[in-house]
Amino acid sequence: MSLDSEIVPDIGRDILQHVSDGVVLCDDELTVTYLNKAAIALLGAADTQPHGCPLSELPSGGALLADQVRRLDGTGTEIQFEEPDADIAGTVRQLEDGTLLLLERSTEQGETTGSDDTVLQELHDIASDLDLSREEKITQMLSVTTDHLGVEYGFITRIQDDTQEILYSVGDHPQLADGVTAPLSETYCQYTLEDGETNTITTPTGDSAESEAAYERFGFHCYLGVVLSVDDEEYGTVCFADDEPLKNGFGEHAQTVGEMLGDWLTLMLERQTYEQELEQQQAFIESQLNSLPDIVYAFDVDGQPIQWNDSLETVTGYDTEEVAQMKPTDFVIESDTELITNSIDAVLTDQSHSVETTLETKDDTRIPYEFANAPLYDEVGEIVGVTGVGRDITEQATQQERLSGILNTTRSLMQARDRQHVGELAASAATELLDEEIAVFRLYDSDAGTLEAIASSEGGQGVIGERPTYDVGEGYPGTVFGSGEPTIVSDLTDAENEFEYGDARSAMYYPVGVHGTITVASTEPGAFDEMDQDVLGLLATSAAAACMRAKRMQEVREAREQSDRLIERVNGLVENTVEVLVQARTRDELESSVVSELATTDPYAYAWVGQPDVTSQELVPTAWEGDASLPIQARSFDLSNETEPVARAYHERETQVLTEMDEVYGPLSDIIARSDIEAILLIPIVYKDATYGVLSVCARDSAVFDERERIILDALGQAVANAINAVERGRILDATEIIELEFAVDSPDLLFNRLAASTDSRVEVVGTDYRSDGAVRLYLSAEDVDPAELSERAKTDQEIIETTAIVEHEDECLLELVVEESLLAMLAEYGAVTREVVADGAGARFTVELSAEAEARELFELVEQRYPGTDLLGYHERERAVETRQDFKAALSDRLTDRQETALRTAYLGGFFDWPREIDGNELAEAMDIARPTYHQHLRAAQGKVFEELFD
Repeated sequence: MSLDSEIVPDIGRDILQHVSDGVVLCDDELTVTYLNKAAIALLGAADTQPHGCPLSELPSGGALLADQVRRLDGTGTEIQFEEPDADIAGTVRQLEDGTLLLLERSTEQGETTGSDDTVLQELHDIASDLDLSREEKITQMLSVTTDHLGVEYGFITRIQDDTQEILYSVGDHPQLADGVTAPLSETYCQYTLEDGETNTITTPTGDSAESEAAYERFGFHCYLGVVLSVDDEEYGTVCFADDEPLKNGFGEHAQTVGEMLGDWLTLMLERQTYEQELEQQQAFIESQLNSLPDIVYAFDVDGQPIQWNDSLETVTGYDTEEVAQMKPTDFVIESDTELITNSIDAVLTDQSHSVETTLETKDDTRIPYEFANAPLYDEVGEIVGVTGVGRDITEQATQQERLSGILNTTRSLMQARDRQHVGELAASAATELLDEEIAVFRLYDSDAGTLEAIASSEGGQGVIGERPTYDVGEGYPGTVFGSGEPTIVSDLTDAENEFEYGDARSAMYYPVGVHGTITVASTEPGAFDEMDQDVLGLLATSAAAACMRAKRMQEVREAREQSDRLIERVNGLVENTVEVLVQARTRDELESSVVSELATTDPYAYAWVGQPDVTSQELVPTAWEGDASLPIQARSFDLSNETEPVARAYHERETQVLTEMDEVYGPLSDIIARSDIEAILLIPIVYKDATYGVLSVCARDSAVFDERERIILDALGQAVANAINAVERGRILDATEIIELEFAVDSPDLLFNRLAASTDSRVEVVGTDYRSDGAVRLYLSAEDVDPAELSERAKTDQEIIETTAIVEHEDECLLELVVEESLLAMLAEYGAVTREVVADGAGARFTVELSAEAEARELFELVEQRYPGTDLLGYHERERAVETRQDFKAALSDRLTDRQETALRTAYLGGFFDWPREIDGNELAEAMDIARPTYHQHLRAAQGKVFEELFD
């Protein structure tokens, strides 16, 4: 056995393919994991797939080999054996993860049987020599192989960019010295690389120009080249050559030896490349760690430092030797040692942990630090220590302190009484938070369009010199306010403007919303960092919110004060006006009293009211008063010109506010032309569908009629309209001279027409009433009708809310209908009394009465506007006798019999109509000495006559 079994595990499998001994590896289950070429030939396994099969199933001698492996279990780590029957001898050796078998023929060996193994043994001895460097190993291995092949030169090349460089060489040749380069096209190695496999040359020149160039440069008469690859990438070649030709050239043996060396070199070069990459990575990581401002460290479970970056020494002031002897707790103040110990304990139980503490340097400087620790694992996942990063949190601590200060300042700012107070608080807070003496708060004056300095820090007064007023866009404050973006000036001596900055050298200018700016300056150039800018930005934002709140609160206070003044003034106006509205007996008296109250109320200068003349389509002033002395008398306003303000208020029924007197035209322009009136309010006097006229209020201040003022005067106008309506309605009750109108409505939109036409009946309105919710209750009597049909028709009409049949006979009935609105209600609101309404299939006929002073034409036009096609049938002016209380009682007494009057009086005086009743019908009948049914007969008859006299 020429190959030492001890070196086999250390040799790469590519190299083992070149040895003459058979090499077999199997696992503990006797399953084959590797066979080299020689083993495959010895065991006759060329036509099988031996890898992964049981050792005993190998074609030639597999079972015998398996028995030898089993023998090894009881004999030690290695045994020698010979199996003559299988013509195999060898060695069985126990490995950590299986078994090695070295095999050879038990009969005669070839001439070179041990030759390859001998050189392989020498190469292994060199490669495993721990006293040799990698370069020494490569040089000696190259020398051994060169001697073994019997040539003068051996060399290793690196091929890059079509250039050959000599890395190592044996033999004295000027072109083979270490570091010599040559174009690849002038070398023998070009053929080796082109073929991609072992290449030999035994003639001095070739047929090509390239061969001649290589010969001219090197002069070789024989050449053997083997390709070297590193990580599957072409690296270069290992070559052997001589100035003299070999007798038999480079045979198969020489090529095998060259390839073995190539495999060894590949292993070594790959390891070299790996180590270089590892060193580069390590150097890169170390340079990265050392470039970090944060402290990076690792120590073992006993607290012994393993590795750290330069920042640890730089920050703490300890040198390398001192750090190596320190424990983690030695770097913090004594009171924080428990924090560090607890953090390390947590990490050693496989938990990441962070802790904030105070690092103490060699010179006793204390710095706030945060240490983030994590477990340090070995290659099998066991925790072997702690690694972590320490970060200086001085800035964060300062920032936190500043943020707390801003929070407290914000609370104070939000309690500021006004914007002046906000500015004072903000300027003071800026100096405290930023540790600077110079701070100025400027407030924007919207009237002047300038920024006024309203507050500055005490320490800053006199340092920055004069604090000028800035226009928007002027200087740094004006520019910042106009753009809404802050400006940081590192050196005010470079400022390109005419303003003086005193001793200030750097400054920050921040906008405070739409309210102004805040400035903080320093006597040092470049004094403000990003944190300072963030702090002032937050302070400016809080100040802007506080200014907004203070301004809003001030506006609320002013509005409340103004409202109080307005309410006080309006209360007097409303009380006085309501009083005159209640006391007025006529419309003329009412209108005169209203304009008088308005004209004498500050800040009004004049008031007038006008009534419409429907016939002439004009609005004529009927009452006026004020100290403005406007020529309103004998004036009129054309209501047909709906673009004129007075006509627009009348027709659109909306209040008109006029504040641009230059734009007023028409009669109104002439009236105010020579006055100092600056504002006019035109209020339509509207009651439901009726427009009674226009009320005008004039003032010398154009800002008087704001929204609140208009609301109050609109309400006053509504009260005037209600009062006029009440006067108009009451006038008909007392009138002795009345107007009687008769008109016919044939529109199907009228409810009475729909009911009469759909049932082919005669419908008469016999009464009306009003519910508390504003709905109108109508009582309809119908003749020549099927009561059920009429009731059903009424229930399906969308205008009718409720239908109740009060009385039903064969062809007549009395219905109670509830509707949301009715023409009868509109007539009553206008002051008319409806005497009769009768509808049949042809239409409805109305008879109404109005007072002689009422505008009958206007009433008719209202009806016609609502129901187009309405015809006026009659217009009569007549006198109506006034019936006194005594006349009413006398007329009623004439209609009652003695028994009826006695029954009615007895019931009233006895409490029969009270609730609960104090007496019943039996007692009343006994008092009259008549039967109970007879008493009720007299009482019912008397009640009917009273109601007839009242309602007919």
